Amino acid sequence: MNKPNLFIVGSPKCGTTFFCEKLKEHPDLFFPKIKELNYFSYNELNNESYYRDYKVNSLEKYLEFYKNVKNEKYIIDASVSYFTFENIPSKIKTFNPESKIIILVRNPYKRSYSHYIMDKRMGYANKSLQEYLYDKKSFHYRQYIINSKYFEQVKKYQKHFKSENILILELEKFKSKFKDVFKFLEIKPIHIDFDSKINENKIPANNIGRFVQKNRGFIERLKLTIPKEVIEILKKFIYNKAPKAKIPQKDLNLLKTNLSSDYKKFETLINNES
Repeated sequence: MNKPNLFIVGSPKCGTTFFCEKLKEHPDLFFPKIKELNYFSYNELNNESYYRDYKVNSLEKYLEFYKNVKNEKYIIDASVSYFTFENIPSKIKTFNPESKIIILVRNPYKRSYSHYIMDKRMGYANKSLQEYLYDKKSFHYRQYIINSKYFEQVKKYQKHFKSENILILELEKFKSKFKDVFKFLEIKPIHIDFDSKINENKIPANNIGRFVQKNRGFIERLKLTIPKEVIEILKKFIYNKAPKAKIPQKDLNLLKTNLSSDYKKFETLINNES
Protein backbone atom coordinates (compact mmCIF):
# COMPACT_ATOMS: atom_id res chain seq x y z
CA MET A 1 0.00 0.00 0.00
CA ASN A 2 1.33 3.43 -0.95
CA LYS A 3 1.06 5.62 2.11
CA PRO A 4 2.96 8.64 3.41
CA ASN A 5 6.18 8.09 5.32
CA LEU A 6 7.38 11.71 5.42
CA PHE A 7 5.30 14.36 7.17
CA ILE A 8 6.04 18.07 6.95
CA VAL A 9 3.97 19.20 9.89
CA GLY A 10 4.54 22.93 10.32
CA SER A 11 4.71 25.47 11.70
CA PRO A 12 2.51 27.68 9.44
CA LYS A 13 4.08 30.74 7.80
CA CYS A 14 7.54 29.19 7.98
CA GLY A 15 8.29 28.39 4.35
CA THR A 16 6.48 25.08 3.86
CA THR A 17 5.25 26.01 0.38
CA PHE A 18 8.73 27.15 -0.68
CA PHE A 19 10.21 23.96 0.78
CA CYS A 20 7.82 21.68 -1.10
CA GLU A 21 7.97 23.53 -4.41
CA LYS A 22 11.76 23.44 -4.46
CA LEU A 23 11.81 19.69 -3.87
CA LYS A 24 8.95 18.63 -6.13
CA GLU A 25 11.21 17.54 -8.98
CA HIS A 26 13.37 15.31 -6.80
CA PRO A 27 13.08 11.73 -8.14
CA ASP A 28 13.03 10.24 -4.63
CA LEU A 29 10.11 12.33 -3.41
CA PHE A 30 6.42 11.98 -4.21
CA PHE A 31 4.14 14.95 -3.58
CA PRO A 32 0.34 14.71 -3.96
CA LYS A 33 -1.48 17.23 -6.18
CA ILE A 34 -2.75 19.00 -3.07
CA LYS A 35 -0.05 19.93 -0.55
CA GLU A 36 -2.17 20.09 2.59
CA LEU A 37 -4.57 17.17 2.79
CA ASN A 38 -5.33 17.65 6.50
CA TYR A 39 -6.47 14.05 6.91
CA PHE A 40 -5.20 13.51 10.45
CA SER A 41 -6.56 16.88 11.60
CA TYR A 42 -9.93 16.63 9.82
CA ASN A 43 -12.09 16.45 12.96
CA GLU A 44 -10.17 19.17 14.79
CA LEU A 45 -10.33 21.56 11.84
CA ASN A 46 -13.97 20.76 11.24
CA ASN A 47 -14.79 21.63 14.84
CA GLU A 48 -12.49 24.61 15.43
CA SER A 49 -11.07 26.19 12.28
CA TYR A 50 -12.45 29.33 10.64
CA TYR A 51 -10.52 28.53 7.44
CA ARG A 52 -12.29 26.85 4.55
CA ASP A 53 -9.34 24.65 3.71
CA TYR A 54 -9.24 21.43 1.75
CA LYS A 55 -9.38 18.42 4.04
CA VAL A 56 -9.88 14.69 3.55
CA ASN A 57 -12.28 12.80 5.80
CA SER A 58 -11.60 9.15 4.93
CA LEU A 59 -8.57 6.90 4.59
CA GLU A 60 -9.75 5.76 1.18
CA LYS A 61 -9.86 9.33 -0.17
CA TYR A 62 -6.55 10.11 1.50
CA LEU A 63 -4.68 7.19 -0.05
CA GLU A 64 -6.23 7.93 -3.44
CA PHE A 65 -3.86 10.91 -3.65
CA TYR A 66 -0.94 8.47 -3.55
CA LYS A 67 -2.13 5.94 -6.11
CA ASN A 68 0.46 7.11 -8.66
CA VAL A 69 3.46 6.50 -6.42
CA LYS A 70 6.10 4.49 -8.28
CA ASN A 71 9.40 3.76 -6.58
CA GLU A 72 9.94 7.05 -4.73
CA LYS A 73 11.68 6.67 -1.40
CA TYR A 74 9.44 9.16 0.38
CA ILE A 75 5.71 9.75 0.08
CA ILE A 76 4.82 13.17 1.49
CA ASP A 77 2.00 14.78 3.39
CA ALA A 78 2.75 18.46 4.09
CA SER A 79 -0.10 19.64 6.33
CA VAL A 80 0.85 22.40 8.76
CA SER A 81 -2.37 21.81 10.72
CA TYR A 82 -0.62 18.76 12.21
CA PHE A 83 1.65 20.95 14.34
CA THR A 84 -0.39 21.85 17.41
CA PHE A 85 -3.30 19.47 17.92
CA GLU A 86 -2.55 17.19 20.84
CA ASN A 87 -3.22 13.77 19.32
CA ILE A 88 -1.82 14.22 15.81
CA PRO A 89 1.67 12.80 16.54
CA SER A 90 0.16 9.60 17.96
CA LYS A 91 -2.20 9.32 14.96
CA ILE A 92 0.74 9.55 12.56
CA LYS A 93 2.76 7.08 14.64
CA THR A 94 -0.11 4.56 14.56
CA PHE A 95 -0.57 5.09 10.81
CA ASN A 96 3.12 4.61 9.97
CA PRO A 97 5.55 4.06 12.86
CA GLU A 98 8.63 4.50 10.63
CA SER A 99 7.60 7.94 9.44
CA LYS A 100 10.05 10.82 9.33
CA ILE A 101 8.97 14.26 10.53
CA ILE A 102 10.16 17.66 9.27
CA ILE A 103 9.32 20.73 11.32
CA LEU A 104 9.89 24.19 9.84
CA VAL A 105 10.19 27.18 12.16
CA ARG A 106 11.23 30.83 12.11
CA ASN A 107 11.55 33.68 14.59
CA PRO A 108 8.34 33.07 16.60
CA TYR A 109 7.42 36.75 16.94
CA LYS A 110 7.65 37.31 13.19
CA ARG A 111 5.77 34.08 12.53
CA SER A 112 2.92 35.03 14.85
CA TYR A 113 2.55 38.52 13.46
CA SER A 114 2.74 37.26 9.87
CA HIS A 115 -0.06 34.80 10.66
CA TYR A 116 -2.19 37.56 12.18
CA ILE A 117 -1.64 39.87 9.18
CA MET A 118 -2.53 37.01 6.80
CA ASP A 119 -5.80 36.50 8.66
CA LYS A 120 -6.51 40.23 8.43
CA ARG A 121 -5.95 40.17 4.66
CA MET A 122 -8.25 37.16 4.34
CA GLY A 123 -10.98 38.76 6.43
CA TYR A 124 -10.69 36.35 9.38
CA ALA A 125 -9.29 38.92 11.80
CA ASN A 126 -10.79 42.36 12.38
CA LYS A 127 -9.70 43.00 15.96
CA SER A 128 -6.38 44.00 17.48
CA LEU A 129 -3.89 41.24 18.14
CA GLN A 130 -4.20 41.85 21.87
CA GLU A 131 -7.96 41.21 21.80
CA TYR A 132 -7.45 37.81 20.16
CA LEU A 133 -5.07 36.70 22.88
CA TYR A 134 -7.56 37.03 25.74
CA ASP A 135 -9.27 33.75 24.91
CA LYS A 136 -6.71 30.95 25.16
CA LYS A 137 -9.23 28.40 23.91
CA SER A 138 -9.95 30.25 20.67
CA PHE A 139 -8.67 29.19 17.26
CA HIS A 140 -7.07 32.63 16.84
CA TYR A 141 -4.98 32.01 19.96
CA ARG A 142 -3.95 28.62 18.58
CA GLN A 143 -2.90 30.21 15.29
CA TYR A 144 -0.95 33.14 16.69
CA ILE A 145 0.48 31.74 19.93
CA ILE A 146 0.34 27.94 20.15
CA ASN A 147 1.78 27.59 16.62
CA SER A 148 4.77 29.66 17.78
CA LYS A 149 5.42 27.62 20.91
CA TYR A 150 7.97 25.46 19.15
CA PHE A 151 9.42 23.75 22.22
CA GLU A 152 5.97 22.68 23.37
CA GLN A 153 5.05 21.24 19.97
CA VAL A 154 8.41 19.61 19.23
CA LYS A 155 8.32 17.77 22.56
CA LYS A 156 4.99 16.22 21.55
CA TYR A 157 6.56 14.77 18.40
CA GLN A 158 9.67 13.67 20.28
CA LYS A 159 7.41 11.69 22.60
CA HIS A 160 6.33 9.50 19.69
CA PHE A 161 9.27 9.56 17.27
CA LYS A 162 12.98 8.98 17.69
CA SER A 163 15.14 12.07 17.49
CA GLU A 164 16.87 10.72 14.38
CA ASN A 165 13.47 10.67 12.65
CA ILE A 166 12.80 14.36 13.30
CA LEU A 167 14.42 17.28 11.48
CA ILE A 168 13.92 20.88 12.60
CA LEU A 169 14.79 23.49 9.99
CA GLU A 170 14.80 27.23 10.63
CA LEU A 171 13.55 29.47 7.81
CA GLU A 172 16.29 32.02 8.50
CA LYS A 173 18.90 29.30 7.87
CA PHE A 174 17.33 27.69 4.79
CA LYS A 175 20.22 28.61 2.53
CA SER A 176 23.01 27.38 4.80
CA LYS A 177 21.20 24.39 6.32
CA PHE A 178 19.13 23.01 3.43
CA LYS A 179 21.82 20.40 2.84
CA ASP A 180 20.73 18.86 6.14
CA VAL A 181 17.45 17.88 4.46
CA PHE A 182 19.20 15.61 1.96
CA LYS A 183 21.39 14.13 4.69
CA PHE A 184 18.37 13.51 6.93
CA LEU A 185 16.48 11.78 4.13
CA GLU A 186 19.58 10.05 2.76
CA ILE A 187 18.86 11.17 -0.79
CA LYS A 188 20.99 12.81 -3.46
CA PRO A 189 21.25 16.61 -3.14
CA ILE A 190 19.78 18.78 -5.91
CA HIS A 191 20.32 22.45 -6.68
CA ILE A 192 17.94 24.80 -4.86
CA ASP A 193 17.33 28.29 -6.22
CA PHE A 194 16.88 30.39 -3.09
CA ASP A 195 16.45 33.65 -5.01
CA SER A 196 13.16 32.82 -6.74
CA LYS A 197 10.17 33.59 -4.53
CA ILE A 198 7.33 31.16 -3.87
CA ASN A 199 3.91 32.00 -2.42
CA GLU A 200 4.54 35.69 -1.74
CA ASN A 201 2.04 37.47 0.46
CA LYS A 202 -0.88 38.75 -1.58
CA ILE A 203 -4.11 40.69 -1.24
CA PRO A 204 -7.28 40.30 -3.32
CA ALA A 205 -7.50 42.59 -6.34
CA ASN A 206 -11.25 42.04 -6.81
CA ASN A 207 -14.28 40.13 -5.52
CA ILE A 208 -13.09 36.91 -7.15
CA GLY A 209 -9.81 37.19 -5.26
CA ARG A 210 -11.67 37.81 -2.01
CA PHE A 211 -13.84 34.73 -2.59
CA VAL A 212 -10.88 32.50 -3.46
CA GLN A 213 -8.77 33.70 -0.53
CA LYS A 214 -11.56 32.91 1.92
CA ASN A 215 -12.29 29.56 0.26
CA ARG A 216 -8.86 28.02 -0.09
CA GLY A 217 -10.32 24.56 -0.44
CA PHE A 218 -11.99 25.72 -3.65
CA ILE A 219 -8.72 26.63 -5.35
CA GLU A 220 -7.19 23.34 -4.18
CA ARG A 221 -10.02 21.42 -5.85
CA LEU A 222 -9.35 23.35 -9.06
CA LYS A 223 -5.77 22.09 -8.98
CA LEU A 224 -7.09 18.55 -9.41
CA THR A 225 -8.53 19.35 -12.83
CA ILE A 226 -6.86 22.55 -14.12
CA PRO A 227 -3.16 22.67 -15.08
CA LYS A 228 -0.88 24.49 -12.66
CA GLU A 229 0.15 26.96 -15.38
CA VAL A 230 -3.46 28.06 -15.84
CA ILE A 231 -3.91 28.48 -12.08
CA GLU A 232 -0.82 30.70 -11.91
CA ILE A 233 -2.14 32.90 -14.73
CA LEU A 234 -5.51 33.26 -12.99
CA LYS A 235 -3.80 34.31 -9.77
CA LYS A 236 -2.25 37.29 -11.55
CA PHE A 237 -5.72 38.63 -12.31
CA ILE A 238 -7.24 38.17 -8.86
CA TYR A 239 -4.34 39.08 -6.52
CA ASN A 240 -1.96 41.95 -5.93
CA LYS A 241 1.29 41.76 -3.99
CA ALA A 242 0.77 42.66 -0.34
CA PRO A 243 2.92 45.37 1.27
CA LYS A 244 5.40 44.23 3.91
CA ALA A 245 4.11 44.57 7.45
CA LYS A 246 6.41 45.62 10.28
CA ILE A 247 5.55 44.50 13.81
CA PRO A 248 4.46 47.47 15.96
CA GLN A 249 6.43 47.62 19.21
CA LYS A 250 3.32 47.10 21.35
CA ASP A 251 2.50 43.89 19.47
CA LEU A 252 6.12 42.72 19.63
CA ASN A 253 6.11 43.24 23.39
CA LEU A 254 2.82 41.34 23.64
CA LEU A 255 4.20 38.41 21.66
CA LYS A 256 7.39 38.30 23.68
CA THR A 257 5.35 38.17 26.88
CA ASN A 258 3.49 35.13 25.53
CA LEU A 259 6.35 33.36 23.76
CA SER A 260 9.78 34.23 25.15
CA SER A 261 9.81 31.50 27.81
CA ASP A 262 9.04 28.74 25.30
CA TYR A 263 11.45 30.24 22.75
CA LYS A 264 14.35 30.16 25.23
CA LYS A 265 13.70 26.47 25.89
CA PHE A 266 13.45 25.81 22.17
CA GLU A 267 16.77 27.55 21.48
CA THR A 268 18.41 25.43 24.17
CA LEU A 269 16.93 22.32 22.60
CA ILE A 270 18.19 23.26 19.14
CA ASN A 271 21.65 24.14 20.40
CA ASN A 272 21.96 20.87 22.31
CA GLU A 273 21.01 18.83 19.24
CA SER A 274 23.23 20.66 16.75
